[in-house]
Amino acid sequence: MLFRLSHALCYTYEAPVLLAPQLLHLHPRPGLHLHVSSYALQISPQPSQVVLKLDAEGNPCHLLWFAGTPTDRLSIQMQATVENTLGNVFDFVIYPFENQQLPVTYTPEEQHLLQLYLKDSLPAEVHSFAARQAAEANGQTLPFLTGLNQTIRRSFHYEIREEGPARLPAETLALRSGSCRDYAVLYAACCQAQGLAARFVSGYYHGSPDEPQYLHAWAEVYLPGAGWRGFDPTQNLVAGLHHLPLAASALPERVSPLTGVYRGEAASRLQAMVQVNRL
Repeated sequence: MLFRLSHALCYTYEAPVLLAPQLLHLHPRPGLHLHVSSYALQISPQPSQVVLKLDAEGNPCHLLWFAGTPTDRLSIQMQATVENTLGNVFDFVIYPFENQQLPVTYTPEEQHLLQLYLKDSLPAEVHSFAARQAAEANGQTLPFLTGLNQTIRRSFHYEIREEGPARLPAETLALRSGSCRDYAVLYAACCQAQGLAARFVSGYYHGSPDEPQYLHAWAEVYLPGAGWRGFDPTQNLVAGLHHLPLAASALPERVSPLTGVYRGEAASRLQAMVQVNRL
């Protein structure tokens, strides 16, 4: 399935400022099922240098360097064409088969490599919430993951919150509401409370063309025998054809579309626009 992605960011400043280097996570993440056939960036003011690189977790990103000329605006426009071929989202096997029951057991090599995505210390309320979800699933791994999706979707109040960091999982639990990034962080924490490696994903979701579109977030869980698999509690879906990732990380703040600072005392304002069209 082919998609056309458009994402615009415009920062305006009350007075001219100097832009420090900026890190841009705004390149679709190629993978087994996601192929990028075209990609273009338009940036104003024009950077003196743009470096495309992989970050520490393998996500494509751009480092933007500016010459030091004061500006009262930073405008970035991304356009890309991608193909997603992930059809059957359940086309995998959790293996060895005993891992179809919680807790899963990773090989020593996996355990070592996945340490970044496993957390030993989580709030007691997160452990309790996750344990209840596991009990309702009779301790079965996949029913736990899909049931957790369903519980968050049905029992929490969704809110649109375009700016600000993701809330801590205990805060989302207490409020029983949140944005997609809050849900993704809570979902990952609940998986970690059950011994599953999990991470945060930033990207796009192609839903109804009549609804406003925003940057989206979900979680990925590492399942023995199946690898990284996406779960979206906002939509109550296993991530599939309509989920188009930009970046994945153990630290949600690391994969914001734009990260950087500027020199100057002027306040800033952000306007963002996202458009995802099926071709």
